[in-house]
Amino acid sequence: MLANQQLMLKIGGEEMSPLDAVSTQVSICFDKADTFFKSRFRRSSCDFSQRGRAAGTAHLHKNQIRFNPFMYNQNPQAFLESVVPHEVAHMVVYQIYGLNVKPHGKEWQAVMRKVFGLSPNRTHTFEVPPPKQAFEYHCACQTHQFTKRRHSKAQKGTEYICKLCQSSLKFSIEILNTK
Repeated sequence: MLANQQLMLKIGGEEMSPLDAVSTQVSICFDKADTFFKSRFRRSSCDFSQRGRAAGTAHLHKNQIRFNPFMYNQNPQAFLESVVPHEVAHMVVYQIYGLNVKPHGKEWQAVMRKVFGLSPNRTHTFEVPPPKQAFEYHCACQTHQFTKRRHSKAQKGTEYICKLCQSSLKFSIEILNTK
């Protein structure tokens, strides 16, 4: 489903737009944190401006959470149950500890377990959108696809090594995705 299509989701018998559903879930997660910590956390704004491989990103200094519409549309319920608490946990941990903790450290893991009752998974299982432009690199054992950003870094001198064969990755060809 395209990101700009309006996928309506029923929550509690009420139809909601994707952004309303995510915003509601963000509020529910903050309410749970308020109750658990007996404190009132500053609410974050949220939008669907996240792109690429990340399902969501907590921008701590801006008090903003960005969500990926491509991944939301794959499975809205799973997204609401896993990605939204994951990102809100980052905001809660930041508001308690500041930047003195690791992003997925023991504090974040504790919030995921104790506040939201979830396993503290760092990664998602949603499909990622195909890149508009990819660059093929090869090593001694296989081919690798680079994003435009990684290719640019490689062209400027960053050396990438294959985790399997330990040889340097060399540029092969540019691939344009026409989807």
